[in-house]
Amino acid sequence: MIGHSPVKCSILLNRPFIPRREHILPTPIQLSRLSLPMEMVASCPQLHDIGGRLPMYETRFGLRQRPFPVTPDSACYYPATGHERALARLRQALDDQQGLALLTGETGLGKTLVAQRLQECFGTETVAAFLTNSHFECRAALLQAILYDLSLPFDGGTEQELRLRLTEFLLQNTKAGRRFVLIVDEAQHLTADLLEELRLLGNLEAGATKALQVVLIGQTSLLETLRKPELASLLQRLEVRANLEPLGVEEAADYVLHHLRLAGARPEAIVSDEALEVLARHTRGVPRLLNQAARQALMLANDAEASFVDVEAALEALNALGIEIADEEEAAAAISMVAAAVTQESDEESEGACRLYDAPRQVL
Repeated sequence: MIGHSPVKCSILLNRPFIPRREHILPTPIQLSRLSLPMEMVASCPQLHDIGGRLPMYETRFGLRQRPFPVTPDSACYYPATGHERALARLRQALDDQQGLALLTGETGLGKTLVAQRLQECFGTETVAAFLTNSHFECRAALLQAILYDLSLPFDGGTEQELRLRLTEFLLQNTKAGRRFVLIVDEAQHLTADLLEELRLLGNLEAGATKALQVVLIGQTSLLETLRKPELASLLQRLEVRANLEPLGVEEAADYVLHHLRLAGARPEAIVSDEALEVLARHTRGVPRLLNQAARQALMLANDAEASFVDVEAALEALNALGIEIADEEEAAAAISMVAAAVTQESDEESEGACRLYDAPRQVL
């Protein structure tokens, strides 16, 4: 992966856990039950700045922007191995004049982001339409949506008139030396009838050039629809079928670091190795969950006036999102991390007290 070296997690590095906290932490049992509501945080004067507002975590951690976007943003794209492979396959399908291409994956894996990156790869010789909502009642509604995205007249007319209007555009576009790519997101909502309409439109050719190329983006349930007997002809034409998988633990950790770097941070100063591993491992490599958990962890660390995100903040973020540590061994290991941190802090405080007690007294 160009420009990115996957982070080595603390388990792989065998690094000792050294807590660096400025606040008193709850015990592991308390932590597992802790979920602070925002109104409780808002009622604490010590969490407010001089102007009476809650301080934003961007300020505390020296970020130029919020690192984990709520909606897909191609400016924050992380070139994970699987995402890059899928993107390359889709681009190759279009270059090979394939009429249909497919990208599937479970929810939250970044399919829409890959589609956005695909569209950004197009040059001036390509005209593209991007349908983000695939809830269409009939073929006429689908045709209207395509015409609307192309800034063409879409109001009025029968289904056949709308089809002829689009066909005329496609042929003129091809004659001008341009190709047309239709990207259909959330395609699992398309009925068999609508998919058949797209297949028929994809049959339109001008010489050896496809007048319309379709890229279907959807959840894996779309495959069940495509296997219906009435779509056998479409399935035969679907040569390129890419699928997104969750990130591995190392790539998931590097995903978090990547977003922090883009926001202007020094990741090693903001999140501990142990917290990074907890986030990467227990979000199961799903980018959307990684974004949510990392964002929650930053907010929790900020609310606690901590200088960085530690393992306690990471575990509490997972708990707030309802993400459970399913494996008993992993859960025990996570609790051990917290217990070790609390014990070490207590030992350090006791050691400091002993040094003070044993110090020679100064004779006045």
